[in-house]
Amino acid sequence: MKKILIIEDEKNIIYSIKVFLKKLGYEVLIAKNGIEGIQLCEEHRPDLILLDILIPKMNGFLVCETIKNNHELMNIPVIFMSAKVQKDDMNKAYKIGGDDFLIKPFNHEDLKMMIKKYIKEA
Repeated sequence: MKKILIIEDEKNIIYSIKVFLKKLGYEVLIAKNGIEGIQLCEEHRPDLILLDILIPKMNGFLVCETIKNNHELMNIPVIFMSAKVQKDDMNKAYKIGGDDFLIKPFNHEDLKMMIKKYIKEA
């Protein structure tokens, strides 16, 4: 079963994405702050990371940078999810190694298409 790590602090968003991904057959891991996100990433090696920018303890940019600078984790795709859509933020997300960007609010179909780009089903 493919694993997706959601690093997000907004309960409603977590719940909505988690329920949807479980219906699609993914194992879902949840981290509510950046430090917990990195720990779960190291412990579980997810197949994909959905990462919010504005999260407690360590923002999404630093989380992504930390993951992409770790040789054992660097190939895990990171999809940023944010309502913070200034050009500078999007550019920074890609510059530090983010693989893609979903603008909030997004619908489940957009999320599904994005995931399918990075997780090839066996």
